[in-house]
Amino acid sequence: MRKRRFARRLLCLLFLFCQAIGCQTFGGGQELTVLVRDAETKAPIATAEVYLCQRLKQDEVAPCRSMGLTQADGIARLRAEPVGEHGMQVQAVAQGYLPEKLNLPAEALKKTTARSSHQSAKQRPVDALVEVYREPDFRVELVLPPGYRGLVKAEVQLLDTLPLPQGQRCFRFPVSASGDVLVKGPSLLRRVPPPEFRARYGDGPLLSTTMDAQTVGFRWLKGVGNQHLFVVGNQLDYEALHRQVAPEETQAAFGAVDDPAWAGRSHKYRYGKITAPNYEPK
Repeated sequence: MRKRRFARRLLCLLFLFCQAIGCQTFGGGQELTVLVRDAETKAPIATAEVYLCQRLKQDEVAPCRSMGLTQADGIARLRAEPVGEHGMQVQAVAQGYLPEKLNLPAEALKKTTARSSHQSAKQRPVDALVEVYREPDFRVELVLPPGYRGLVKAEVQLLDTLPLPQGQRCFRFPVSASGDVLVKGPSLLRRVPPPEFRARYGDGPLLSTTMDAQTVGFRWLKGVGNQHLFVVGNQLDYEALHRQVAPEETQAAFGAVDDPAWAGRSHKYRYGKITAPNYEPK
């Protein structure tokens, strides 16, 4: 009898514990299932770290308080607090892949919860699909005519209709003798903002973004819409062209390697351990 009473009490405690955990999940007990797979081969990725964060106004994200690892099928199951008015953001990082994030609107999450409220975790389709690309980073390189110095005028055309050749990460575009270049490629190249474009002469080494009185480098100068200006030259060349093209800007901008508007927008988390930068475990 004593053993039976003990067993019943233990079951009651386990039931209450499960209920307490369920209060922190979507839709009063529902998990959020996330599939992480290779964007090009479509193969599921195991042991990827998946983080779930509340979205705040504009592009801000609250500290991630829910984290899970994908299994062999590429699926991770996460718990989180109730959905806020701005929805959630899923972040995925995997060894050998570029980090990726996916914004989930609040309305879509509410529909997902309503649709899956009567299904078990195994019966439900995945709630979010995150596709990640293998390293290295995407990059854009401008190929300069021999000995060219002066302004480079780039027109950027990134189209959803252009496919990404599998495995290609470096995209090179020739600059004409007059300094004009058309950067036309797949929409994924939006991951490379113009201030991060690089340049080289033919098959030579990449030019540095650091300039001084002697060193010839390559640096973004100004951009409006899809039109961007770059300078090939030394620091004196850059300052002269800066005064000519953007006289309204201050002298303080001359020493800047990148436009301040792009500061902190790197699309790759550069940490020793692959972890979302704002993850805060409970």
